[in-house]
Amino acid sequence: MKMRVGIPRAMGYYYLYPFFRTLLTELGAEPVLSPPSTARTLERMDMCPTDEPCLPVKLHISHADALANREDISFLFLPVVARVDTSWCCPKFIGVADMTRHGLQLADDRVMMPVLDYSDDEGAMLTPLLPLAERLGIRDRQILARAIHQAREAQQQFRELCITQQLTTPEAYRVLETGTTPLHTTAPADGPTIAVIGHPYILYEVVSQGMIERLRHYGPVVTAEMVDQQAITDAMASIVEGDRLWPFEAMMLGAALHLLRGQHIQKMILVGSFECGPESIIESYIEEEAHRQGIPLMVLAMDEHSGEAGLATRLEAFMDTEKTSGAPPITPETPYVAGSEELVLGFPSMGHLDIAIRTFVESFGVRTVRTPHTTQACIELGREVAPEFACFPFTATLGQMRWMLDRGANTLLMIGGKGYCRLGWYAQVQERLLQSLGYSFQLLTVDAPLPLKTKWPVFNAMMKRITHDASWTRILGGLHLAYVQLAALDRAEQVAHRLRAFERVPGTTDRITDRYVRQLAVTGELQKIRHLARLFEEETAAIETEDTHPLHVRIAGEIWVILEQAVTRDVERWLGARQRPRVWVRREHSASEWFRANVLRWPSALKREHQLEAAAKPWLSQRVGGHGQMTVGQAALARKEGMDGLIHIFPFTCMPEIIAQNIMVRLAEEHDTPILTYIVSEQTGEAGMETRLESFLDVLEERRLARGPSAAGVLLPA
Repeated sequence: MKMRVGIPRAMGYYYLYPFFRTLLTELGAEPVLSPPSTARTLERMDMCPTDEPCLPVKLHISHADALANREDISFLFLPVVARVDTSWCCPKFIGVADMTRHGLQLADDRVMMPVLDYSDDEGAMLTPLLPLAERLGIRDRQILARAIHQAREAQQQFRELCITQQLTTPEAYRVLETGTTPLHTTAPADGPTIAVIGHPYILYEVVSQGMIERLRHYGPVVTAEMVDQQAITDAMASIVEGDRLWPFEAMMLGAALHLLRGQHIQKMILVGSFECGPESIIESYIEEEAHRQGIPLMVLAMDEHSGEAGLATRLEAFMDTEKTSGAPPITPETPYVAGSEELVLGFPSMGHLDIAIRTFVESFGVRTVRTPHTTQACIELGREVAPEFACFPFTATLGQMRWMLDRGANTLLMIGGKGYCRLGWYAQVQERLLQSLGYSFQLLTVDAPLPLKTKWPVFNAMMKRITHDASWTRILGGLHLAYVQLAALDRAEQVAHRLRAFERVPGTTDRITDRYVRQLAVTGELQKIRHLARLFEEETAAIETEDTHPLHVRIAGEIWVILEQAVTRDVERWLGARQRPRVWVRREHSASEWFRANVLRWPSALKREHQLEAAAKPWLSQRVGGHGQMTVGQAALARKEGMDGLIHIFPFTCMPEIIAQNIMVRLAEEHDTPILTYIVSEQTGEAGMETRLESFLDVLEERRLARGPSAAGVLLPA
């Protein structure tokens, strides 16, 4: 008898269902889809443990729930779609399987979660899919290899069907399954051609209110899946490292650019979901090109509360807009060529990193513009031009860049490196946005020089530019100086965290530490840094302490907001200043720690990284970018390592940390670890934060008084 395998009709289903269906069928199983979404499906989205995940994730959990308890389903097929071609998928595609498994509290034997690397190499899929084949009674690798090949053929057939017959994803699925051509609204022959760009798991879901059919009353509709792959590839080739964009977003962006540049359409609608991180990156490219081509563009953000009447009104109003004459092209992808003017460098902050960078470049005689604190004024400068759902670090660092350009900087330095989360795309998008405001400058991106064959020339040119063409002997000496200074600054924070919890006279530690940090920040000599460090050790060792039996509170989450104390309203100092209860803040993240692990590759740093990864594996099996998996690992080890509780801090819309937060609901219960979630945005208020922190400390103190090991774990919501 065939095993019946459940497939949620959400997320990966809308991209890879022909592959999923054929693979399972060829392996002797019967695929069973969850029913199409209805209003009831939306109501059941409260199965998601937290509110922060985007709509597609909530729908995935709701659809999985519709299958989870059916006795006729042997198990759920929840593949981890990690890569397509050579690019990492959006973190939510990598993390949604674990989010679903823990959110619904599914037993291990109720799910199969193979990691899919959907590249040109079919053999790359063989090993990850072996457990699935064995679960279905297939142990012959040749049979599995044939099933993979047939599944890929079915996927390609679907793709060609969409292109050749101009079908939407659901229409092509129907043709493949039933052989019948779907009927849809006949578009007026003289109507405008309308491009609708968006993820199919939004466009064809109940929340879109039948948008495609509504628009076909006005004219022909073109969607991303109808655009030829070569045309998409050619369009993405115009974007620096466009081949490293998340694959599904690359399909959307490449299709949009092709349709706009070729004047194949008269109107375009970009449809996304509330809080969609990748869309905040591609949106600026599409908006710029639509403006350049004079083609009307409307951006829609859909969620479970989107109403039919409001959508109909907006579509009707949009269809009345007229094409404009376009605008002169802006070409920020073409690097600014520095003239003979003096280099004046600016760089955003992340904790003390800007201090160390300034020390490094000034040691070569380079002028700098001091990095401003992340004040509300700076944040507002970023908000004026940032995409609506750009994450907070993007907006704040963009504001800092504007501030520095306004004060004479002609070159900006920004971290790069494409990966899972949006960070690697900050520099490119920020550059485009700033150039659209009329700024003329050069943006230098700092990326790892490996592999040397492809990345060393760019890295070397960047380093030579910011050091006035110094020798590598001098450059390495300057880097050593900057690292020693950075490590000393970060070490001071660790010492302050401990001493605040025990000092007899409140404020003594802060007074000494603040003076030390101010002195270090303006010191560019190695011996002076070491001398100041010795004095600091002597002064702090002399601070009077008492046995306060403090609470141990771990700070974990997204590194930028944790290190930018101004945006967290100085939460660490606030905790350390408590007199009852006293609090010892325990934070691992620092700029120097990141440097040791990711650049120097110190064995001790890598050992800790692997330890956290192993602790996280049962909860979040794959890396999802940023520090998402590390956050889960820190939470899993918190109680074992003597923590009374954990404060999880991350910026609004941060994808990796939203995944971690969602999973840690159940982790907090099973590990008996109280966790407070603190989400930072430009609207974060100090009073509300303090109230929540006080309540959290009350919980921790009560648990200690009640001899905590027997108390239940609590996850306090955002």
